[in-house]
Amino acid sequence: MNFEELEKLETEILAEYNERYRARPYRTVFFRPAIGRWKVDVNYVDSFFESAKFLLEVIVAGELPEYRLSTTGVLPETAYGVVAVYLCRHYLELEIKYTLFHSRWLKHEHTNAADPEIDAVDNIHTLHDLWEKMVQELKARAPSIFDSGLDLKFVAAFVADFHRVDKEGWRFRYPRKRIAIVSPEEPPADVLGIDYASLLFNLKRAHDVLDTLDGRLVDQHGENEDWQSQLEDF
Repeated sequence: MNFEELEKLETEILAEYNERYRARPYRTVFFRPAIGRWKVDVNYVDSFFESAKFLLEVIVAGELPEYRLSTTGVLPETAYGVVAVYLCRHYLELEIKYTLFHSRWLKHEHTNAADPEIDAVDNIHTLHDLWEKMVQELKARAPSIFDSGLDLKFVAAFVADFHRVDKEGWRFRYPRKRIAIVSPEEPPADVLGIDYASLLFNLKRAHDVLDTLDGRLVDQHGENEDWQSQLEDF
């Protein structure tokens, strides 16, 4: 790079830096309805799954865009990867919660629960506890699921893997549990290894199993409803 090119680059960098000191009109992002309640028009489970899958596919394929902090020693796959890991974890949480909720639509395998009997799913974030609760309720409400051959053991292992490294659900959202000055007496931490190809495989596999399980529960509810309707017609 010659002197003129360096000078041009310096001018561009300064102009970009100085731009942040110039006032600009704010652009409104969110537009609430004028009256009444509002919602975000999205399927949260699908959105977190598809976003995690897309990001992991790019990471595994080595097609990451340049990362602006790469000069500090942060690898691009690590920078984007931690977000992908969090998306995977949150997808699991949402999918398990919805499956647990849909299991509660059944009083017993062939009997639907009335709406007032269907408990809401508590706002908890521990994957292990949610999984154990879901398994417990499935055994009571839809035990035939466990004889179907559906690979629930694989999902249980995926949940256990996350629980082992992120029991409290913050490790992939924050660098530390509390953002504070690090004590000089604190020993340096080792780096967590992450196999993104395995994570992508596990994510897809868990999605296939849980999506099938959730669909079976919803379908069973519909079949029970149809059968009850036929009985009432006699």
